[in-house]
Amino acid sequence: MQKLIAKVARALVTGAVVLVAIAVDLPQAVASALIQEDLLFGRHLPDGTQISDEQFQAFVDGIITPRFPAGLTIFDAKGQFESNKVVTLFVEDNIDTKGAIAEIVTAYRQQFHQKNVLQVNNRDKLKVGFGAGENLIDNNPTPEFIQTDLFFGRNIAGGTQVSDEQFQAFVDRVITPRFPAVLTIFEANGQFEDSTGTIIQEPSKVVRLLLEDTQENETALDEIIQAYIQEFNQESVLLAVNEEIAVGFGAGENLIDNDPIPELIQTDLFFGRNIASGTQVSDEQFQAFVDRIIAPRFPTRLTIFDANGQFEDSTGTIIQEPSKVVRLLLEDTQENETALDEIIKAYTQEFKQESVLTVVDEDVEIFDAKSPTSVPEPKFVIGLFAIGVLGTSIRQKKLF
Repeated sequence: MQKLIAKVARALVTGAVVLVAIAVDLPQAVASALIQEDLLFGRHLPDGTQISDEQFQAFVDGIITPRFPAGLTIFDAKGQFESNKVVTLFVEDNIDTKGAIAEIVTAYRQQFHQKNVLQVNNRDKLKVGFGAGENLIDNNPTPEFIQTDLFFGRNIAGGTQVSDEQFQAFVDRVITPRFPAVLTIFEANGQFEDSTGTIIQEPSKVVRLLLEDTQENETALDEIIQAYIQEFNQESVLLAVNEEIAVGFGAGENLIDNDPIPELIQTDLFFGRNIASGTQVSDEQFQAFVDRIIAPRFPTRLTIFDANGQFEDSTGTIIQEPSKVVRLLLEDTQENETALDEIIKAYTQEFKQESVLTVVDEDVEIFDAKSPTSVPEPKFVIGLFAIGVLGTSIRQKKLF
């Protein structure tokens, strides 16, 4: 653990916050596994109104950040019946972390009269690095698809920011030529508390790449990280690698194990919105598709994210398109796998699409927290935490 903290300390200097470690006067701890914790906060109130952005931000500032001062990630999303906020943490799998998360869930339920907060624990062989050359990818003899998330912070020393135009130019010039096939960009907001107790917020970009775990691709990731650091005066770029996924591009690919005893799994469906005629699937058309095709098959645990896809066609032209990412938490049954195939076929036929990207992660634990308890004062936790949906770098934080 001390080696890990020292390594993080060297990495944290300037740039956007994404992932940092903190240490406090606690007994020597045994290193524990790094997991991803997603908390899905519904915003619908019993009186028919909605928790505002300002109210949610105040909750983050007052309840979540004191417990996880090193950083967190906030996503805007939409459920079938209400808008959501998704807070993602990369944390060590220990009792202090679990206790802090339980306190957050209880506080939200009590303050906003919510029945539950959906929690998803991702216990993959998650690997996290702060820069180039950290050898996070296994490079199997037989290449397999893996998922990598690059967190690009947009704050620049001196008080300026990487603009949308500058970031898009970087994607076009540096990322897309190396990974022309499957690239998705998410908007996010990172947040952390500095050594003076001031809460720092920062816009971020997260670029998700699905790629084969080859040495060539690992070298390309290092080149992207180095280029961003140099061009925008960043200290670091966070890279998170998830090798425990299954990837498909259409119906009938049998990505789900169908265990004899059903287990909950996570499935992400990536719906491109460009239509061959030059038009786009509108928000209204997509919502109608969700209402008519997806929701009847999966009426609960459905979350929709806005994203931007990009690829390079056979002529070298860069094609950009808005996308919708639908996350489903479902049992790994044959019936549900058939339902996913039906959704994919319906979308490709109705909107003349070539494919729908599917990413299945079977190594998750999902539950709704419902038991009310009192909310004690925040505890300090040793761990790693990520912030910013789709992009960030690292800012210095005092460790001791």
